[in-house]
Amino acid sequence: MTDRAAILARLARLVADRARERHLAERLCEASRLLLNVDAASITVSNDSSNRITLAATNEVAARLEDLQDVLGEGPCRDAYRTGTAVRVSLDGEAAQRWPEFTRAARSSVGVVSIYCFAMRPAAQVFGTLSLYLERAPEIAESDETAQFIADAVGAALLRDPSAGDGITDSGAWSSRAGIHQATGMVVAQLGISPDDALAILRAHAYADDATLAEIAQLVVHRRLDFSRGD
Repeated sequence: MTDRAAILARLARLVADRARERHLAERLCEASRLLLNVDAASITVSNDSSNRITLAATNEVAARLEDLQDVLGEGPCRDAYRTGTAVRVSLDGEAAQRWPEFTRAARSSVGVVSIYCFAMRPAAQVFGTLSLYLERAPEIAESDETAQFIADAVGAALLRDPSAGDGITDSGAWSSRAGIHQATGMVVAQLGISPDDALAILRAHAYADDATLAEIAQLVVHRRLDFSRGD
């Protein structure tokens, strides 16, 4: 999967699924799992401190592996966050040399899995990690470039515009708030999601296209970008 527009269109549709039942991080995590065709996924933030938080995990294996890294203070997610680069490892390989306690506990708890961790870095600073787990296949089907793009897009979707507070009506670094507000409403109508979720989708598209939020909003307002059609 190399078409960024196609990836984002599918991400938007997947995020819209079960919007009333699950919070945004859970839906972004599950969407990433489906897009990358892996067995499980998790999203964590602030991996280098006691404030490390697991925002979402798609199954018990992912949740358990994140919990072990919290308890033991070591593991691939923490290294991906610290270095800002992807970490790939199998629990039956070099993991024992790099994280001996984590590897021992993880193998005892969930068996042998392959782990891929990608730093989410949408704003030139690492925000957290998207971690992928494979129980049957040794490698993810998609390229590292695609996985990194999805990780960064998910990070962008989770980040709020710091100049806009909790709303979308104030002026700030992203201009033309009225247009952004209108575009957000249109995405709400197209996908049947909340305004916060719609704004997250617009933000992910802005990151992916190296554009401002206002520019992406104008594409939506002028109907050159319509998520209901999968554009």
